[in-house]
Amino acid sequence: MEVRFYATLRPLVGGRTVAVSDSCATVREALDELVERFPDLGPRLIADDGTVRPFVAVMVDGRDIRHLDALATALSLTSELDIFPPVAGG
Repeated sequence: MEVRFYATLRPLVGGRTVAVSDSCATVREALDELVERFPDLGPRLIADDGTVRPFVAVMVDGRDIRHLDALATALSLTSELDIFPPVAGG
């Protein structure tokens, strides 16, 4: 499965998309794999309590995981996983 990254996260992972192993069954497993491969990504995505940082949007099939099962949200081989950094400005 490919994970799409946006804006300021792209330089941390070297591009727009990164493939994660097909064995990632949940968002947590996918994020754990990504943070293991790209350690600088961890502090940008994950808060000290292990949750996704408040202004980071992690979307599965176009839906924010906060409105699903959070990090326990199930993934399938056809899932679309998008990660957006905090956005500010006016």
